[in-house]
Amino acid sequence: MQIKLVACDLDGTLIDGIPILPEVKEFIVKIRQRGIKFVINSGRSLENILDILSQSKVSCPAGYPEAIISKHGVFIHYLKGQIYIEDEEWNKARQKELKILKQEIGWKSKLWEKIIEEKFKIYPVSKNIDYGVFAVSFKKNEEAEKIKKVLLKDSNFKYTTFLRNRFFLTAALSTTQKGSSLARVAEHFKIPPSQVLAIGDSQNDEHMLNGKYGFIPAAPSNAEDNIKQLVRSQKGFVASLPEGKGVIEIVSSLLNGSKS
Repeated sequence: MQIKLVACDLDGTLIDGIPILPEVKEFIVKIRQRGIKFVINSGRSLENILDILSQSKVSCPAGYPEAIISKHGVFIHYLKGQIYIEDEEWNKARQKELKILKQEIGWKSKLWEKIIEEKFKIYPVSKNIDYGVFAVSFKKNEEAEKIKKVLLKDSNFKYTTFLRNRFFLTAALSTTQKGSSLARVAEHFKIPPSQVLAIGDSQNDEHMLNGKYGFIPAAPSNAEDNIKQLVRSQKGFVASLPEGKGVIEIVSSLLNGSKS
């Protein structure tokens, strides 16, 4: 199988805690020596991702990741020399949409907090709830999924949707997610979708794993059951190993022509 770009989610996929494992870093260097580009596609902010790379002793001179997609597909940055340069056209458009998202949410973030705690008796472990801001984490994945479905049903916004990364739930742009932003990056590098390997583990990765954009989907063994089912339904690869070791298994197996 020909793979020219590997796009990997961060938490629960490439890493299980910080730093990135040495064997994972070594493997990324090896596949890059084969001409394969490596891209991080995460819900974290760019600053947070760069901090993780720094703690993992991955610096810009290493030449990877060649691109970073942050905030669930909202922002794209490409490595140019010693710094990451934004995809100006893409990022400016998303910034405008984020302003509309905050207008759509407005005071409803406080209403949603009340629904969660008073109607469903579910109390978030942490929360960032303010006008135009909504991000909460729960004790269990099931709680986050239940509230996500409730809020999706309660809300009919053009620019706002809700994404869940295991037990963490956040309001996000409906206009772009991990799949559409990855398609933009692949186009930038002039790589066809059929040669892009997308690896993720949770609900917020569905957008790049569901076959809509033509990527090769894959998941580590620790991925949520519905994600593994989705990957298998798209004839993708589900690893027998978790997180970074699973990423190594996925890429190695597909390059060698085997599937699981």
